[in-house]
Amino acid sequence: MYALREAIQGISRTRSMSLVSVLTISVALLMLGFVIIATICANGIVNKVQRSEEINVYLHDEMTDGEMLALEETIESISEVESTRIISKEDAAKEFGEMFGDELLGSLKDNPLPRSIVIIMAEGFRTSGSMESLAEKIRPVDNVESVDYGKELMSKLDIFFLIFIIIESVIIAVVLSACILVISNTISLTLMVRKEAIEIMKLVGATDSFIRKPFYIEGLLQGLFSGLLTFIFMYGIIAWVQYAIPEINLYKYMFGIETLNDIPFRNLIALIIPAGGFLGLLGSYLAVRRAF
Repeated sequence: MYALREAIQGISRTRSMSLVSVLTISVALLMLGFVIIATICANGIVNKVQRSEEINVYLHDEMTDGEMLALEETIESISEVESTRIISKEDAAKEFGEMFGDELLGSLKDNPLPRSIVIIMAEGFRTSGSMESLAEKIRPVDNVESVDYGKELMSKLDIFFLIFIIIESVIIAVVLSACILVISNTISLTLMVRKEAIEIMKLVGATDSFIRKPFYIEGLLQGLFSGLLTFIFMYGIIAWVQYAIPEINLYKYMFGIETLNDIPFRNLIALIIPAGGFLGLLGSYLAVRRAF
């Protein structure tokens, strides 16, 4: 109780500085929260595009049905592959007609479209590198005419996500450093104000751990207050968005982030509160250890 009481008194003594610290950390945590949400959304969009991308193995007409089924079975047994399906010449003609109209093929005597095996990659292998590696294995097979997939799109998608992760990591590092620095400076100011009292406590035999506890709790409280303030603000924004855009769940599905429906936003952003407490404790720890 002594440590808690002293921590509250410490916040009261540096009231203005503590308020500025809480507000500054709240802004930083707010940025952190929206960066995390943006990351979840970006990851959902990337995964949606990756799930829709397929490898098409086009076959020569000379390949028998038995050879085609054997090739499909071999491909499906590869660990990187989730599933396969065969598209016959008739199915290919039907898909072509739906896309471009029946007139083009209807004017031809024979159906020129080849049979094909469509490959869907397994989770964790839906990248340009994995797709190209599998395509290289299949291309040399007899009676395989060509192996195609959206190579350029997948390569750009990989680069985009890598750049996004790098930028996100930099932002998170800056935000976390700012939080720790602000709390550390606030605790350092409190230490300066109580310098004489600390010296007296040492003279009467108080241990360093006993003296440090109130400052640790002070940093923890500042971080928790900041996290709580951020939670309230973010919850208000998200509640307003859901009220203003009733069809928000439809947009989540369209952009591949429907998994957020399984995680209530209030539970997700509530993690900001303990995160703020942890940063506050870490900032105070660094300030106190630096002082004595």
